[in-house]
Formats: sequence, C-alpha cells, structure tokens
Amino acid sequence: MYIYKVGVVGAGTMGAQIAEVVSFAGLPVVLADREEALARRGVESVRAIYQARVAKGKMTPEQLEEKMLLVTASSNLERLHDADLVIEAVSEDLLLKQRLFQALNRISSRSTILASNTSALSISAIGSATKRPDKVIGLHFFNPAYAMPLVEVIPGLGTDPQTVDDVVG
Repeated sequence: MYIYKVGVVGAGTMGAQIAEVVSFAGLPVVLADREEALARRGVESVRAIYQARVAKGKMTPEQLEEKMLLVTASSNLERLHDADLVIEAVSEDLLLKQRLFQALNRISSRSTILASNTSALSISAIGSATKRPDKVIGLHFFNPAYAMPLVEVIPGLGTDPQTVDDVVG
C-alpha cells in the first residue's frame, strides 16, 4: 500500500515533529488536536523547525513555504477520514489512546493504518479498542524526530505482517 496522506493526532512537541518529518518527505499531513489553537500552534512549531533549517542554510525560504503547504491544522478528527496512515501522539494514557483509536476506527477507511507513537504502552491493548487490530502498529519516533533518523516499529499481537511492510516500505 502506498501512503498518500498522513494524519497526526496530538499537536504537542512530538506530534509537531512527526508532522514535520512527514511533510519533509513530501506527503500532505493533517495535524489534529482537540482545539484549533493547539493544532495551529503545532503547525507553527513545524514552521519553526523549517525556519531553523533556513537559518542554517540547509533550506531556502521558498522550500520552507513549499513544505508548509503540505501541513494543515484541524480540531476535527473527521478531517482524517481519507488519510492512509494516522499516527497518534497524545499523552501516555492507555484509556485516552483506546478512546482515540475507537474514534479513528469509525472515521477512517478500513485500509487506514492506525499507529501509536507510544514507547511504553501495549500496541495489542491499543489495537483491541478497534475492529482492525491487524492495521494497528506502533511507530515510536525518537526526540527530536526531525534530527533522529530512527523510528521503532512495534507490531501488536494482531498486527498483519503486511501492515509492518507498508509502514517500513
């Protein structure tokens, strides 16, 4: 499966960094949070990462603006309905993540991969809140995500091997 659009839920430090990594790779990304102001602040954090690259001469101002066109803020999870991959980067609270994955399960298509940035919680437990544990996986980005070219891929007990291949490939 090719990934054409990504959603990131949670526009804090890690969510914004993940959104930057996705847009830097050339993919459109919707950065969602429970409040529009939080989502917009996350987008501004993405801009700040790019601005630092411009200041170091690693990117032109035009390239910054081109990349920023790929990043959209939203307080509405429904905007993620057509994402091929949704990466959750909310607080490390199993119940919160399970509720979010239940909502994402309803909103997104059956083919959408649902990923968690958790480093401590069970992917199987998170996936159990959905009707598609085969499409649930852990994608743990290291901090700062834009400088650490390392992502830990964590399948749950029910994760389909094709899901692993899709996020690695």
